[in-house]
Amino acid sequence: MRVLARFDGPNGRISVVEEVGTGIRHYEEAGVSQSCVVAGGEAGVDYIRLMAELLVGNGNALLLGCGGGALATMLHRRGATVTVVDINPISFQLARTFFWMPSAITCITADMRPFIRAGTRTFQAIGIDVGGPEFSYEDVLDTASIIHVRRRLRPGGRIAVNISCESPDDPVPARLADKFKAQGLDVWVFMENVPCPQELNAVILASARREKSAPLAEIGGKGWSVARLSGRPACAR
Repeated sequence: MRVLARFDGPNGRISVVEEVGTGIRHYEEAGVSQSCVVAGGEAGVDYIRLMAELLVGNGNALLLGCGGGALATMLHRRGATVTVVDINPISFQLARTFFWMPSAITCITADMRPFIRAGTRTFQAIGIDVGGPEFSYEDVLDTASIIHVRRRLRPGGRIAVNISCESPDDPVPARLADKFKAQGLDVWVFMENVPCPQELNAVILASARREKSAPLAEIGGKGWSVARLSGRPACAR
């Protein structure tokens, strides 16, 4: 590994490091990895690739959370008009300077909760990938915030949310999924299949259209287990 840059961020020291043999770059904040990006800009982690597959082809996209910008880059290259919101403007500079994020992607410095509550623009795809040291998903994605995220979603659109879990039985993804389901969305949970996990990811898909299990299972592949929350959502009428 070699260190390409270091900065003081709002949550601790930010480092950009590169694997010498592969060119893969990592965005670390307070010693915690926030992004892994393959040389050229594609995601180096499975959950970002999954989110990209779930959101691609849905027109304009709103991404809450930047990191290394790989999800924004992947959607942009696949034809989406992408807007990224992050409270830390350093993330945008790093994503463009070190992680190949295109300049055509719109970047807005703001806290996601006031941003989604204040605006009226709607989107076909909404990706939520926020986190960091001492971060609480349930505090940030409270019921009021999820209601406003739902209002920003266009008919037939999709929301994908990444949750970092400490164990396979972590209750947070299910509790958040229930909040999205309460907004009349068709909700599915992808759980990463990791042997002997110390940390794994869950991705919530909340869709404003009726989804089918077979295409979602194909998207997830062997690396993910997918299950739908029971009950018929309002959007499926």
